[in-house]
Amino acid sequence: MIREALQYLVSLKENKTYEIHGDIYSDRELVRVEPHVDRPEPLTVTGLDSLAQLIRHEADLVDAQPIFVRVDGPRSVTAFSSWDDTMTRDRLYKAECDAPAFQTGWMDHEEAVIKLRSMFETDEDSDLNYVLDLLSRISRESSVSSSDNGVTQTVEARQGVALSQRVAVRPRVALRPYRTFLEVLQPKSEFLLRLDGEGRVGLLEADGGMWRMDAKKGIAWYLEDKLKELVEAGRVVVMV
Repeated sequence: MIREALQYLVSLKENKTYEIHGDIYSDRELVRVEPHVDRPEPLTVTGLDSLAQLIRHEADLVDAQPIFVRVDGPRSVTAFSSWDDTMTRDRLYKAECDAPAFQTGWMDHEEAVIKLRSMFETDEDSDLNYVLDLLSRISRESSVSSSDNGVTQTVEARQGVALSQRVAVRPRVALRPYRTFLEVLQPKSEFLLRLDGEGRVGLLEADGGMWRMDAKKGIAWYLEDKLKELVEAGRVVVMV
């Protein structure tokens, strides 16, 4: 009796198939058991130079060549392998920029001066010195009035009760704020420059986001130069 019961239980585990109108059906759902394959654990770094060093020193350890380096954005780069024999890619490295990024918008006078001096790259072909010189003429105690015809803005800054100076403000200025990895030249873009009646400073992005593409191209050029031998050998592909 016990033997018959055991045989019945064993038979329940058997997968049975049935042919119905030419189609094959199973009375059980089959699940494929994936084989275990050792995979590298992705490593995250904060600089492009660290990423390039990792790829140069460990490229020989990656069986599935080439290694693809994809510039995801101005502050992110990922590296992954090609397909292996199981049609799987390995995520190898990721670089994430940890430098503080400048945020556009309205700021009070003191905050604007601090950010312009600490979060912008000094460059002769940018208008940074012009903006700093403009703000140096306006103090916290100043009385500021402005007129704006939609094309140019004129600001009147009164210092004390004796001095009144009218200053023409450029509607657009070209600046290089820190917005991407520090190893590359920060992309220059145009900003709308505005001063309101309370002396606040407005820097508003005016290039439609084109700086992002310039930053990605700069990152790609940097990595292609640092990994030149591997790129020429076809072992590394840098993508924007």
